[in-house]
Amino acid sequence: MNTGFTFTKQERLCGDTQVDRLFTQGNRQIAVFPVRLVWIPSDAPGVRVLISAPKRKFHHAVDRNRIKRQIREFYRLHSAALKEAVKSKGMGLDVAFLFLDNRLWESTPLNDRLLTAMDRLVAEVVNLPSKDA
Repeated sequence: MNTGFTFTKQERLCGDTQVDRLFTQGNRQIAVFPVRLVWIPSDAPGVRVLISAPKRKFHHAVDRNRIKRQIREFYRLHSAALKEAVKSKGMGLDVAFLFLDNRLWESTPLNDRLLTAMDRLVAEVVNLPSKDA
């Protein structure tokens, strides 16, 4: 009973070398307050995601966990277009969702902003040259 709305272990970006590569060579142009997306094409198939909430701005773990949970839930429900665009290009993609604000957001306005950022990312991926070409 797979509905497609999943966020599996294979979709999580782990490992110091991949994360370091993402932040040193990644594209940082997609920012829709309160979220910035850092992304880079990768050799691994599919989309791998990293979600971050700053400890400097949210001292309580419960607040950081809430932000990460909201972003994970958004990604789980709205990642189909991104996955399809990446698959059609025959490439992989590493993406980091960085929360920038110093206050908590309700889910609805945060989802609207995340959707705008995700649409911009899908447009960027569609405009990339194919790996096959």
